[in-house]
Amino acid sequence: MTGSRLHTRLAELFGERCAFGVPMAPLTTWQVGGPADCLLRPVTAEEIAEVVRLCTAENETFRVFGACSNLLILDGGLRGVTLLMRQGFEKFEPEFRDGGEVVLTVGAALLSQTVVDRSAAAGIDGLQFISGVPGTIGGGIRMNAGTYLGDFSQVLREITVVDADGKIRRVPRDKLVYRYRGLVLDGSFVVTEAKLELRRGEAAKIRAEVDAIIASRHSRHPWDLPSGGSTFKNPENDHAGRLIEAAGLKGFQIGGARVSEKHANFLVNVGQAKAADILALIEHVRQTVYDRFGIWLDPEVKILGERDVQG
Repeated sequence: MTGSRLHTRLAELFGERCAFGVPMAPLTTWQVGGPADCLLRPVTAEEIAEVVRLCTAENETFRVFGACSNLLILDGGLRGVTLLMRQGFEKFEPEFRDGGEVVLTVGAALLSQTVVDRSAAAGIDGLQFISGVPGTIGGGIRMNAGTYLGDFSQVLREITVVDADGKIRRVPRDKLVYRYRGLVLDGSFVVTEAKLELRRGEAAKIRAEVDAIIASRHSRHPWDLPSGGSTFKNPENDHAGRLIEAAGLKGFQIGGARVSEKHANFLVNVGQAKAADILALIEHVRQTVYDRFGIWLDPEVKILGERDVQG
């Protein structure tokens, strides 16, 4: 099966949920990025599994996105097959157990803030750590998202994944290995669902805590401009934002990309930025911080796609 035949097969399987040459900029929180050769919108784990099997058989690249935050897609766009998980993975099912325990089953496409809000309304305590954090549950689990208040490793009980062989399987907590801003499993995998281990609480108190955390984040972070969220991982015993600010880079700009004056670990699109501008700014920040402090900042955002624009 050639690439064109694979695309034909995917179009047959997905119908109007399959499209070609789709601009990615409107779909990303940075509002930049070239076109995806083939974009699919799966609504079941079985559909994802079928795509994985087809792409693996044809040695075709595939990738899976949710909210497209913490992601820089380059101007040349994405080759291969791109799956966008938005609809169909939105389960929210709490199981209230004796002793105050709550096991919450959530779909990977739900926005993390949606889960926080619905949990607070239901009197479910333990997810305040992701209040105001952009992205989906699936993406948050993949990168072990969190804040100083905690991260997903503290609440995950089990995840359901599509593995590299296109098989749907459940992975319990004792098989999950975490690192800073990452979850490690053998081979590639796509998270479709998760069970979270939480507890009962007082709805009004939880809501007040969530609102306070969001207000604090909004006072410190530049939510008024497109960004990818925190751009760099914090180095051990320090903060990326502090190092960038100390290097005198707040407000530094390349093209339409600028180091935020509000929080230096946010690179913002101030208007008509290209992915190339943001990438150049990332590289400049890394080099400047290294020259000043001898520390290489590792990107927290994923950088994907081709630099060169086709045509």
